Order: sequence, then structure tokens, then C-alpha cells
Amino acid sequence: MKFPDLIFFGRPILIIPVWTVYLHYLSTTSSIGYLNVSPGRTAIINLVTLTLIFKGTYVFNQIYDIESDRINDKLFFLPRGIISLSTAWTYYIMLTLAGAAITFLLCPESIRAMVAIAGLGICYSIPGVRLKDSPVGGLIANATAYGFLIPWMISRSFSTEIPYLSIVPYFLAIATGYILTTIPDHDGDLATGKRTLTVILSPRGAIWLALLTLLATVASSLWVGNYEMTIVAAVTALFVTYLVFSFKYKVLMLACKLPILLLSLLAGAHFLFYPVLLLLTIILTRIYYKRRFGIVYPELS
Repeated sequence: MKFPDLIFFGRPILIIPVWTVYLHYLSTTSSIGYLNVSPGRTAIINLVTLTLIFKGTYVFNQIYDIESDRINDKLFFLPRGIISLSTAWTYYIMLTLAGAAITFLLCPESIRAMVAIAGLGICYSIPGVRLKDSPVGGLIANATAYGFLIPWMISRSFSTEIPYLSIVPYFLAIATGYILTTIPDHDGDLATGKRTLTVILSPRGAIWLALLTLLATVASSLWVGNYEMTIVAAVTALFVTYLVFSFKYKVLMLACKLPILLLSLLAGAHFLFYPVLLLLTIILTRIYYKRRFGIVYPELS
């Protein structure tokens, strides 16, 4: 094991949606304009603790997915023995405790949101509950973690009343993204007996459901005056509508990646440090995976 293995074991690419939702929601609810250098001390603390807690959740998920990851030949760290199981457990505990400690000491108003995120991460993967294996449970867990608890943290951190209606577009947008990402895995999930939304509804049924949630995102974001989210949802809806009439894999993958890309660009327009952080994360991840495993990840097209 090398030190970079631990860094990328926590899947920093998957932290991007966390950062994006946090920063974009912060910009819309706080009437923050464009071209700000920094979101402020409290927001930076929350971004650090969210990073630690979610990295811990991704490690926890891999601990309980070793066999399926070995069969699918992905997330190589545990299946190939690059990182031992004992090291993975130690790393998970350290990440979670560090996130909790920083929150408790520097931003105690956010502690309940952090505990809820960590707890939901456990329920998502642990045997006996394992929400990820439930088509509805997986959908609700992802939409709640990213689309509700992150905005709720902002409300707690900045001592404001929770504007529940303003959270709805984010909850629906994350739900849409989750639905779309289950479609490419349909054949493999069906063959292995997994009951995902796409397996139950069929790929075409899942596309229709994604279109409905997108239209609901457009309507709810218009209602609360979040016009940036309206644009993101409306543009994505055009691609999903195309899929309803003519299914093409490349269009599907674009529909999966486009919402977070557009929302990230908009968040970067509000906070100038964020595009730099995004580029560094993507470039360093691609360099690491190319040198360590000889693969291109993440694929940007």
C-alpha cells in the first residue's frame, strides 16, 4: 500500500456532488452573488467535515461490497488486497471521528446533520438493513443524504429556519440522477438477481420515471425562484425526452453526467475557488488511476 492509495480509496470523485450541492444551495439561500473568492469560514469547515464523513461512508460501502466488486472487477483496493480489511476499518473510523470532532469543536450547530449523514451511510450498506439493495430504499437514501441533509446542514450552521420548499428541487434532482445511473447496470443487475429500479421498471420505465422527476424539479425550482436549477433540470429533460423515443447509450451517459456538471459550473460561478478544486480533483484522479491501474478514470465523455 502507498499513501495515495488511501486518498483515492475514499473516492474523491464522488465527493464532487457533495461539494456542488453544498455550495450551490448556499449561494441560492444566502442571496450570494457571483465571483466570490471564498464562501467563508463556517462553509469551509462544513466542506472539510462533509468530505471526511462522506469519504468514510464510501470506505464503509466498499468494506461490505468486496465480493461484488471482485466479480465486477472494480474498486480494486480491497478485492486485490491493495488495502487490507483491517486498514479499511481503521481508516473508516478515523475519517468519521475526525469529521465528528471538527464539527463538534468548530461548528457544533452542524453535529446533528453530520450524525444523520454518517448513520444513513451505515444503513445504506450494512447487512440486515442495506438500503442500497432496495429499489426504493436506495433512491430515498441517496436523495435524502445529498438532497436534504446537506441543505439542512446549511440551515443549522447559519442558524436559519429550514426553507423546506427550497430543498425540494435538490431532493428531486438527486433522485433523478440516481434513477438514471441505475439504467446502464440493468443487464448485469438482472443477471445477478439484483432488484434495482431499472430491473423492476425496465430501462424504458426508469427513463419515464426520470423524466417525471425532472419535470417536477423544473416546476419546484420555478416555484421557489431557483432559476439556475430550473435551467439545469430543463436541459437534462431534453436529453431524457430524447431517450424516451430513441435510446442511445451515449445520450444516456450524457444525461447522467450533465446535471452535476452544469450545477458544478454554476457553483463555480458563485465561488471562484471551486473550479480550481474541481480541476485538481479530476486531474489528480486521472493521473493516479492511469499510473496505478492503467485505466482512464473518470471518463469525461
